[in-house]
Amino acid sequence: MITIRVPASTSNLGPGFDALGLALKLYLTVHVDWTDQPYGSFVFEGEGSGSLRDVTEDNLIFRAMRYAADAEEIDLRPARILVQNDIPLARGLGSSGAAIIAGLSVFEAVSGIFLPPGKLLAYATQIEGHSDNVSAALLGSFVVSCLTADGGVVAQRLEWPDTIRAVVVIPDLKVRTEQARAVLPDQVAYRDVVFNIQRSSLMVAAIGSGRLDSMREAMRDRLHQPYRAELVPGLARILEMDGQELICAPGYLGIALSGSGPTVIALATGDFDRIAGLIESGFRETGVECRHIILPIDVDGRVVEEFVEDE
Repeated sequence: MITIRVPASTSNLGPGFDALGLALKLYLTVHVDWTDQPYGSFVFEGEGSGSLRDVTEDNLIFRAMRYAADAEEIDLRPARILVQNDIPLARGLGSSGAAIIAGLSVFEAVSGIFLPPGKLLAYATQIEGHSDNVSAALLGSFVVSCLTADGGVVAQRLEWPDTIRAVVVIPDLKVRTEQARAVLPDQVAYRDVVFNIQRSSLMVAAIGSGRLDSMREAMRDRLHQPYRAELVPGLARILEMDGQELICAPGYLGIALSGSGPTVIALATGDFDRIAGLIESGFRETGVECRHIILPIDVDGRVVEEFVEDE
């Protein structure tokens, strides 16, 4: 049996739209065993298990497997696949990115073909449409990525300060990535682009240098959060807390919409429950229930382990 574990992720971190990703200690786990059934079979447990289908093109794990098999011109060996998922679906925590990396990893397991990281990321990005979540899910920690002119992906992993945790506040509503991208304008002001370039660069410098006092400014955004606020009740009020209530928590570093939302993530070195409570109050003021979890940062990325039964 082969076990594949892939972390959740948050992306953008404010200004780094489609460029910055951060892996979180919340996991999609896939167990692969062999079977005589054609095309394999799936068993799902955990978050979203009731809505997941059997082996169809609507299943991202299966789609990623088939995508790689077609690209590599390989017939897949039948397998039984048990999926245990703890990542909330359609909440901006990289559930689709984790599923795609898991599916490509299952392809490797059942085909015996190792995909170099560059090719695996290219396949994943072609399926996902952007590289930030899949890069963090594969590599772990804090990852900066970009697409090249020939369709490749360049991804650079940076070590994450072990004192920083993610305060993850998950509202009881869903936002699909397609919906969140549809509200973005086709054109933006030059000054807003410069604003985000400056802060995205500052974010990378803050992590690389350990200058955590720069992170609050580094997590400001003008390119996507103001437009996505219409999809997330309470978001505008919550982001305003950055200059008011949240700065009174000594451990607070910065706040952002997680990916395309609706989850909100704050980075902090302490005062975690206090910070979570303030963010939750912003959602509840608009009648939206929510919950929070405090997550360390995953530094391993995808992990593949093979277990051999004793004879």
